[in-house]
Amino acid sequence: MRKIIIAASFSLIASSAMSADERTAANIVKKYSETIACQIQEVQYQKNQYKAVKIIQGDKELGGLGDLFVVYWEGDVGCMGGNGTVVPNFTVVEQRGFSSVPPVVVPGYKLPDLDLAQVTSISGKNGILQINGITYGEKDRQHEPTKKVSYTLKIDQENEAFTRR
Repeated sequence: MRKIIIAASFSLIASSAMSADERTAANIVKKYSETIACQIQEVQYQKNQYKAVKIIQGDKELGGLGDLFVVYWEGDVGCMGGNGTVVPNFTVVEQRGFSSVPPVVVPGYKLPDLDLAQVTSISGKNGILQINGITYGEKDRQHEPTKKVSYTLKIDQENEAFTRR
């Protein structure tokens, strides 16, 4: 009986310790992005850099298994260098496989092409991702976008894709 209680206690502690939140997802993507992209110093101070939103609520009884987050960040993927290579990026993080391990980056998710220079706000829930931002208008100068844009995306988990709504 004592072994069962100890095992159940350990399992409960492990699953609650691994239940992810937005901060966990953001930290995972920060480490991930630093391995695939150049991080430009000025971008680090962008207010929405590594902003995470939970768009799918997983199973709370299983330590958040199935939790799905989208994290926004700006960087130069592949360190291409040059003007205009630091772009908006969205990375999906999911609590997969086991609740006893941290969530993972799922790089296969596809987003539609978005005319977007910078995100001003991002939110989500129930499989919907809302993105507000700015892009370049007809008369905007380089590095000074002013045209407001808004996108509503719906997740298709089966196909690992987002579609416009």
